[in-house]
Amino acid sequence: MEEQTTRREEEQPKDAVALLEAARREAAENQDKYLRALAESENMRKRMDRLCEERVWQERKRVLSHLLDLADQVERALQFASADDPIGEGVRVILQHVRQVLAQEGIAEVATVGQPFDPNLHEAMETVDSEGEPDEVTAEFRKGYTLSGRLLRAARVQVRKAS
Repeated sequence: MEEQTTRREEEQPKDAVALLEAARREAAENQDKYLRALAESENMRKRMDRLCEERVWQERKRVLSHLLDLADQVERALQFASADDPIGEGVRVILQHVRQVLAQEGIAEVATVGQPFDPNLHEAMETVDSEGEPDEVTAEFRKGYTLSGRLLRAARVQVRKAS
């Protein structure tokens, strides 16, 4: 009987060490799972933030594009109004105010005439043979705009051909 007691005492520490090691492995696995879940959660939050920002950008772009088209139409109409027409003058003041509001929203005109052609900012509508720098914008058909540094609408331009 004494021999059995000694064996049990010897087996207990070995079992305790094995249990402790198993518990440590399980704790390490659980911590790893927790850290992975935390990282996945953070990645999902960032992904959702990006999607939300992109959706806001697309909606702003849609609304502001309509407003820019309207402003362009008013500007074209004003080209035919006489300088002394009080209604034309009133419309000019309104158009100026609209342009100020657009600028406050972060909208800026794309530089065109005299600038090198940039396919990221300009849409070439035609090319012409003329003296000067090749691939230089020579005329603007429709204004282009950026919104907070991102292209909102490409400028439609005429470009000088490369010789």
